[in-house]
Amino acid sequence: MEVNKNKNISRFLINSRRILSCYYYNFLELLAVKTKLFQKLLMEWRRPVFLNEIKMANIKKNDKVLLIGCGIFPSETMLIAEQTGVDVVGIDNSPQAVKIARKYVKKKGLSKNIKIEYGDGKDYPINDFDVIFIAINVWPIDFVLKHILKNMKLDGRVMCKSLKNDIINVIEKEKFDIVSKLENPQTQSFLLVKKK
Repeated sequence: MEVNKNKNISRFLINSRRILSCYYYNFLELLAVKTKLFQKLLMEWRRPVFLNEIKMANIKKNDKVLLIGCGIFPSETMLIAEQTGVDVVGIDNSPQAVKIARKYVKKKGLSKNIKIEYGDGKDYPINDFDVIFIAINVWPIDFVLKHILKNMKLDGRVMCKSLKNDIINVIEKEKFDIVSKLENPQTQSFLLVKKK
């Protein structure tokens, strides 16, 4: 009984931090799509982390890429498409975020390579994707990772951001292997594959 109670507390804490980060990033992203100054500042802050993640994920020209939790300002989605030339699908479970992100992608002239869709990482069809990125504000992260593990390609790769190593227990429980880890200023990024 005590074990289940501790698991529920841990799950609550992990997802609470992710929910709070969701509101924080939504605010910053709304400012970014409205003003060029915030767009520039947010991209400068995020760019080094995203570029390192793209490199770690080893995206090839024929890979199909999905980003779960693309948000209002789909900066990582855009950077993946710009840096690799691959087509990228960004999903978000907020209809309003999807609407704003679509307009922004269109305004930037990137609609050819980027598709923004309404979807939830807990049940979105992922079996065609080679590389899946999970944003820092995606929750409940345990359900999303469980869905990915069950449905991903055998040789698929998952790039998952973590707050204070909040996903280590989930990764181990869900039987992912950590290929590499990137330490960012306030987060970590894990490149995951399915255990063989």
